[in-house]
Parts: sequence; C-alpha cells; structure tokens
Amino acid sequence: MIARICLLSALMFLISCGGGGGTSTSTEQEKDYGTITLSGQPQAWSDQISWTLSASADGLNSNSVSYQMDADGSGLEIDPTTGLIQGRATSPAVYDLLISASDASGGSTSKSFTFASNAFVAGHWVMDLPSTNEQVMLVISRNGRASIRQFTPSGAVDSICHGQLVILGDTLSGDLACIDADLSRSSLTIAGTIVPDSSITLADLNDGEDGLFVFQTQAEEFNFGSIPPGIYVEYSDIAQGISLVEVSAEGQFTAMEPEQLMFQNKNSRCALSGSLEADVIFADYELEQLKTALQVFEATISLSDCDLGGGALDSLDYNQAQAPALGATVLDTLANAPSFNLFFLGATDGGTSDSVSNPGYFRYVQLCDESSEFTEVKTILDDESERFSTLLCPVED
Repeated sequence: MIARICLLSALMFLISCGGGGGTSTSTEQEKDYGTITLSGQPQAWSDQISWTLSASADGLNSNSVSYQMDADGSGLEIDPTTGLIQGRATSPAVYDLLISASDASGGSTSKSFTFASNAFVAGHWVMDLPSTNEQVMLVISRNGRASIRQFTPSGAVDSICHGQLVILGDTLSGDLACIDADLSRSSLTIAGTIVPDSSITLADLNDGEDGLFVFQTQAEEFNFGSIPPGIYVEYSDIAQGISLVEVSAEGQFTAMEPEQLMFQNKNSRCALSGSLEADVIFADYELEQLKTALQVFEATISLSDCDLGGGALDSLDYNQAQAPALGATVLDTLANAPSFNLFFLGATDGGTSDSVSNPGYFRYVQLCDESSEFTEVKTILDDESERFSTLLCPVED
C-alpha cells in the first residue's frame, strides 16, 4: 500500500514539473532569434527620386533569410531576398515600418523603424493681413532656411525674421530671430503644417491666430538655384542713391557703380557681390517636376560700402563678408521684369553691438536683360536730375 502511494506521488511530481512528452513553454515560442538593422536614409524628400535604405538581419541563417515589411501605407516595398527598400511615399508624413525576417530553420525576428517623407517646400508664400492692410511673405529653402518679411502696400518693411526650420514629414518648426522697423529685437517660435504646392499654416503667428500662407507662382519661367542673368537695381530711395549688381548666367554677383551705366547723380547705396550656392539634389530632376518649387535660391554674399540713409537705418551695419543669404525670384509686376528678394542674417563683427546681427532685406529688379536691353523699370527710375537718354546697358565682352 505504501509502495503504491509513493509511485502515485512520483508520477504526479513528474507531470507538475513538465516531464514526460510535454510541449515547449510560451517563452521559447516567442524567442527573438536575431537582430534587424536599417542602413541608408531614414529620411527623404517626398519628391526625391534616388535614395538608399535597406534592412539586414544578424543571428539568422544568412543563406535562407526572407524579409517582410508592414509599411503603414507609405508605398514603400521591401525585396524579400535582399532587404532593399524602395518606392515612393504617397504623401509627406512620418511612417512606421515593421520589418520582419525569418530563415528556413524557423528562426525569426522583427523590429520597428520610422521613415520620414519630408515635404518639398522650397518656394515663397504670402499671407494677407486685412486688419492692417499689410502682407507677410514667407520664404523657405529646401534645406529649411527661412525668412519672414512683413511689409506695407508701399513696400516699406515693418519687420524681418530669419532662422533655420526643421522639416519633418508634413510639419515644420523652429525659432526665428526678428527685428522690426524700430530696431526692436524679438524671437518667434513657429510650428506649421504643410500642404505641398498649396499652403502653409503657422500657429500663433498673427496675434495668437493661425496664419495661412498661400503658395505664390508669379513667374512663367522658373530658375531654381539661378537668377535670370542681367543687371539688377535696388532703388528703395532713388533720391539717396541706387545699388546695382550684375548677375551672370553662372550665378555670380558682381557689384557695379551707377556711373558704369552713365548715371550722373546717383550714389551707390550698397555694393553686393558673391555667388549662388548649388543644390546637388536637383541634378536628378526634370524642370517640369520642379516648377512648383523653383523660385528660391541660397547664396554666399558680401556687402560693402553700405549707406542706406534715413532714420534708424543709419545705426545698422550691413557691411559683411561671406555671409549666408536666402532669396526668392519673382516677377515684378510694376516693372514687368524679373526680380529677386535677398534676405541675410546680418553682419557679424564678433562684438556685442547691434551690428552683430542685423537682418536685412533688399529687392533687386532687372534693369538690363541678358540682351543688354533696358526693362520697363527704367521709366520708374526717371527723375529730373538724370539725362536718361545717355544711359547704357553694358554689353558683355
């Protein structure tokens, strides 16, 4: 009797300990047999044609690894054999990618990643302020450099803001440094949502209200990374003087003196020189693909001998060397000629005075085209102190 009780107790002990033909535990079933890594570009511009992104798995049988991916509706696909990820995101956003890998031996692993399809927002946008009869122009380069200018119908600049924005998916955000007409300084933190080729909404921009910027396309010909060649004039105060700059087909800025065009009674307001900065990503694009984004350029500029005159402007030091600048090419409807807006962060002399950071804005309008013919802006510059019949557009050698 005692022997039977001992035998029964031993049998129950074996069953409770999982002995005899028991199945594997849930922990063994869920074991991760390897590690997935992602190499290449986890971010790309939504219109970008070529980029690389691929998955690889360690810890599995490399001779029989198969990849799968849940791409969250992004339009991306993975090659089941190589792990190469290709395709084009359906719209700008940040997508979740769940990548799995398995081998013929039954080993498997998975890992989540994110892929950002960043909105292609190079261009300039305008927002109307009906309450003050003003406009605000927002210029953004493809790399996120941004300028905001608030101005009156007459063109007088009320404030300028500059800064670097982060573009992630269909959003942008960042801090801008601002200066107003009275030289008061402030900062502007902005966050926005992008609808490509249509509009940008920035939160809390207009007295706590969201600002809606509408994409501008004024020119029939678009010249991303370049400006239509010719001689351009900046003439905010004709009586005080004008600034002239020649822009070559290669994007070089060369300062000119008014007397080189036979002006007799005009001083040079500011000498602009420098060059446009090439953006290599556009080498893969056709012009038709870029038309909605072309009207923005970046440049490295130097300003010298600036004497803009008038009130608070006298206290600003615009002179600087090799400074980064941002611009937008537009059609000047008044002069019916190409023009470009140039924004720059300001002089940096290493000191603590106002001249350390004086953001500036200039608008140059084409005076002489590449055929050495005057545009209609010549009539706007006419005044009694000049004999305009003697003006000449220099012919390039």
